[in-house]
Amino acid sequence: MIWRNHVMKEDLKEYRDVEEYILDIPKFTKKHKQSETDGFYTFLGRPGERQKIIHVAGTNGKGSVCVYSESMIMATGHTCGLFSSPHLECMRERIRLQKMDIPEEAFVRIFTYVTQQMERYTKNYFPTFFELLFFMAMVYFEETKPEYIILETGMGGRLDATNIVKNKKICIITRIALDHMAYLGDTLEEIAGEKAGIIFGGVPVVYYHEMEDISRVIREKAEEMGAEAIPIAEADLLNLKNHQKYIDFSIFFEYYGYYNIKVPSCALYQCMNVSLALYAMRRILGKQLTQEIAAEAVVRTSWSCRMEEIRPGILLDGAHNPNGMQALLQSLSYRQERKILLFAAVSDKDIAAMVHEITASGIFEHYIITVAGGARAADLDYVEKLFRDNTEKDVKAFQDAGQAFRYGKMVRQDGLLVVAGSLYLAGLIRSLCKD
Repeated sequence: MIWRNHVMKEDLKEYRDVEEYILDIPKFTKKHKQSETDGFYTFLGRPGERQKIIHVAGTNGKGSVCVYSESMIMATGHTCGLFSSPHLECMRERIRLQKMDIPEEAFVRIFTYVTQQMERYTKNYFPTFFELLFFMAMVYFEETKPEYIILETGMGGRLDATNIVKNKKICIITRIALDHMAYLGDTLEEIAGEKAGIIFGGVPVVYYHEMEDISRVIREKAEEMGAEAIPIAEADLLNLKNHQKYIDFSIFFEYYGYYNIKVPSCALYQCMNVSLALYAMRRILGKQLTQEIAAEAVVRTSWSCRMEEIRPGILLDGAHNPNGMQALLQSLSYRQERKILLFAAVSDKDIAAMVHEITASGIFEHYIITVAGGARAADLDYVEKLFRDNTEKDVKAFQDAGQAFRYGKMVRQDGLLVVAGSLYLAGLIRSLCKD
């Protein structure tokens, strides 16, 4: 009853107060059975479910696939809503329509409506942080009625709150790696099984084909559900040329020939994310998505903190697990500048494996360690020791991320300061750069 009583006491009318309140929710709630989440969603009238839904799961690349898909939908003249996570600077980033964050007024009003419905609901159900924002997004989309809604799962798939929706047009599964193992399983196959839980009967799934053991799990789930499985592999990307600031490649569509794409990023991993989105959107948009429209949509797409050069010589990336770090390091190997790393991580990640990948690459001349992520932040002394045990290069540690950033700008000189290890850190540094 704590959560309900807490809501009853508050009279939250300002956006900042509502945002602060929602950030406190994890202190009062716990994850629910999916049937409980579905019950309250039904009580709300299953808002947004009558729109055409694109469902995206995976370990790395979900957000990028979502925004590339969003751009292609809009480029063909359709309207699109997007629910994604996490946010970098403002909670409203998680709910957007036509690439615009939900307005503060609408955010507060819909929060009030959903919490009022909680009071009317007769069962003992109080949404978690993620569930509440999902309900708010769907209520907003019910009001605004975009033709398409893109839903990014949280960390899972099968039991994710977003998986209670029924009207899916297509599913996309991005790269799968070892992450959130306490919740999803200890092996890639177990994690793939959880992610594949988004596949619904008769709904096609486009997926990243990288390892046969993972792909087999996805194919078997698709066959069980009577869904077509469409694999996309790195071998399908042709004539790939990395120009450091952008990447050119081609991809072939049966019946339609080659699509030539320019990705406005130095991140090699974005080529696969673009391809997954392109195949999925080509499937649901058909001939509307011509080669010219697709290419223009990709060029006009930006996604914060994914190898984003926020200022000359300052590059932000959200790599926060070993697989993501490998992808970042691979892309950085094409950059010729001397490189400095500013790093922070949250405690529930495999930090030791990330540090091993980083130091073994030999890419960086200096390491700067700091703290980001609030209560989830990893202990600074622990992370500093991991670096010192794995390298003889210079390591500096700062409890304050702003101080660490200022030091990094000073020592980089004409080189490249790379900020990575946590989206919390990337978002924080992005705010400092804007300020």
